[in-house]
Amino acid sequence: MPANNCLLFLYMVPGTGHQKAAEAIMEATSYMDPRVECVTLDVGHQTFPFLGRMVNRMYLQMLKSAPFIWEYLYDNPDVEEATRDARELLRLMGSLKIKRMLKKYRPSGVICTQAMPAIAMAAEKRSGRLRVPLICAITDFAIHTYWLHPEVDLYLVGHDDVKKEMIRRGIAAEWIRVTGIPINPRFGETVDQAQIRHKLRLNPHKKTLLVMGGGHGLGPMDELVQAIRTIPLPLQTIVVCGRNPRVYKKILKATADDSDFHVFGYVKDTAPLLSAADLLITKPGGLTCAEALAKQVPMILTTPIPGQEERNVRFLTRYQVARMAQTPDDLLHAVVDLVRHPKKMESMRRRARLLSKPHSAWEASRLIFDVVNLRGSFARGIS
Repeated sequence: MPANNCLLFLYMVPGTGHQKAAEAIMEATSYMDPRVECVTLDVGHQTFPFLGRMVNRMYLQMLKSAPFIWEYLYDNPDVEEATRDARELLRLMGSLKIKRMLKKYRPSGVICTQAMPAIAMAAEKRSGRLRVPLICAITDFAIHTYWLHPEVDLYLVGHDDVKKEMIRRGIAAEWIRVTGIPINPRFGETVDQAQIRHKLRLNPHKKTLLVMGGGHGLGPMDELVQAIRTIPLPLQTIVVCGRNPRVYKKILKATADDSDFHVFGYVKDTAPLLSAADLLITKPGGLTCAEALAKQVPMILTTPIPGQEERNVRFLTRYQVARMAQTPDDLLHAVVDLVRHPKKMESMRRRARLLSKPHSAWEASRLIFDVVNLRGSFARGIS
């Protein structure tokens, strides 16, 4: 059956940066060519609806309560080897549903923004059931074993350091393009900070902190807020609690008598908040950090998830666009130091400007179009 004028974007775990990356590329793609149908799917829900929801809940609970388990599992070759048979069994069990999914949409290309869908689609290519380009967009400033497959036709990565690491692990350089982590095109827009602050009802003259815990509000956000409240400087703080009503209510109650705190739950579009901020305090998720770089906002990083976020910390601190705060006390000292020494913040902003890729989604879309439309000159082994 011939391919349709459709691009299929696959991820797992809704509400994470993986979904946001897919949506960012989709938005740019739809603008570049409105005739292309863009479809985004949670592949776990598509293949195993009940199991997919259970795995998502277990994954988030593990990150909250037992991150050391994820630290052991992450990029561990022994785990990769030990789970190979189990993953193959799951693939076989879900292969019929995947086949139906591919038959339904008949995509011209498949784009994965998370490693698990990439594993499944690489297996489909090996079996000959997927005969269109397979593209992987890496959503952190690091790579791990589960991303690496010879069946992938194009990798989109966040920095040349990631490309070098992939080459070291055996991926050919011509299969890798440095686009930046795909972020929504809105983060590449230039806006007036004073106007944004006025719209958000913020004081235009006060230094502004933005505290974020990711889409699911992970990390000890209430402790961070308590530390910020003790800082003896004229600051105002925006707190984004994500999809965590317990944390939202707790922080809202704790800051109810403080007009310099502005507390939000889940915010779909954080571009205005980053435009208003002088300093971001956040978990080091790849998408959030890429968005901050695009807005040239210095970062203080807290409570990284073991594995990918720890590697993000190493990358961002190495390039001196972020500092790490292990404890609320570390956070207090970092904020005071940067606010009292604006030249340090300006230096971090300059470095962020050099590191940023604000047009990453546009570049990713352009390359995807090249691969899909010019298969013969780029992609390998596709008939």
